[in-house]
Amino acid sequence: MLAKSQKFLPAERHLTLSNGLRVHLLPRPDFHQVVAMVTVDYGARDRLFMDQGKLVSQPAGVAHFVEHRLFAQPDYDAFSRLSELGANANAFTTQTRTSYYLSTTVGNQAALQELLTFTQEPYFDLATVQREQEIITQEIDMYEDDINSKLYRLILARLYPDDPLGQDIAGTVESVHQITPEQLQLAFSSFYQPDNMDVVVTGAFDETRLLSLIENSPAGQRVAAKSVIKLVSDLKPVITTPLEVPLNVVRNKVVLGQRWELDFAKLSRRDILRVTIIGSLAIDLVFGEFSPTYMTWYNDGLIDDNFSADFDAERHFAYLTIAAETADPERVIAAVSQVLNDLTAQVSQLTTSFNLVKNDALSRLINKLNQLEETAIRFEGQTFDEATLQDEIAILQALTVNDMITVLTQTAVSPVASIIARPDML
Repeated sequence: MLAKSQKFLPAERHLTLSNGLRVHLLPRPDFHQVVAMVTVDYGARDRLFMDQGKLVSQPAGVAHFVEHRLFAQPDYDAFSRLSELGANANAFTTQTRTSYYLSTTVGNQAALQELLTFTQEPYFDLATVQREQEIITQEIDMYEDDINSKLYRLILARLYPDDPLGQDIAGTVESVHQITPEQLQLAFSSFYQPDNMDVVVTGAFDETRLLSLIENSPAGQRVAAKSVIKLVSDLKPVITTPLEVPLNVVRNKVVLGQRWELDFAKLSRRDILRVTIIGSLAIDLVFGEFSPTYMTWYNDGLIDDNFSADFDAERHFAYLTIAAETADPERVIAAVSQVLNDLTAQVSQLTTSFNLVKNDALSRLINKLNQLEETAIRFEGQTFDEATLQDEIAILQALTVNDMITVLTQTAVSPVASIIARPDML
């Protein structure tokens, strides 16, 4: 079934160039803007890989370091040049991908050309790498001072012991200072290959002219050199012993987490996206601010409006996290754990609210169609088999409460991990 959005929006086009580069054109002719993004199927978790039969293990933070340094060309800064060309540019690294994107006016071929150039031409010299080590160290220190970021990392470390997921995407101060120009070059040559990259463009553009630009750019002309095999270590059991940490907080903070043990080897990538959408919807249904559970806890004073529940999934992992500020952290942990351990039954009791929660989620997704940058950034390349925002809407639109209950029944989950952050009185 087509999503309603697909009935009034121009058809999206997906093609692969001769060098393996995947191109995705999402036309929005009524806009006066273009957003373009280059995404690499490589992120902070991809530290272990096979390169021509040899096992390679890199320090934490290499993917993020490459993202920082790629803007620096031998005789100019790509970020500054894009600004001079009238484009707003940015980049980000997740656990499984690295993306570079810009927004600009219609017809700004020069800015698009630059995006498709600097992402293909690395320059890692020792002096600039050493300077970047200090910059990233400051960034790590900044996140270390952010209470919510610190708690998020701590809960992931309980959910994924001894896994890169439990570390900051930027790495540690120690690991960043271990990174060399040679390691950055190896990461780039291993992963920044045309057949491991996606280019997505949305907005108003001339398709023929845009395709010609992409095909003749360094991204379109570059020949794939080699491929590597990403490795993922076997997961260790979740650490279920509650962790208590003294932090600079005014009230107690509680964070809980639970892994969803999906069979990533058997599920198709679109099926994983569907499960991800169902997971998010189930969390909204059971823990949303209008749910009976939330209202009971809120009215009893157990939680306040800082309560949040989120579901996240990328390549080869899926988990949910719940955070709250409370005067009674042990009671919150017990209450949330009880709900999570009986999630299918909880959802089954709320079937009459399903359509309301689903329509609320649909309205948020449809609203994102008005935001070109959001349309581009939500595209996760090969993670969900080239699914776009329109595909997400179509999947959500087709879901029924029985679909949700079936998936919840069939999905194995881990025990619950928890963290209590108490005010540091020292």
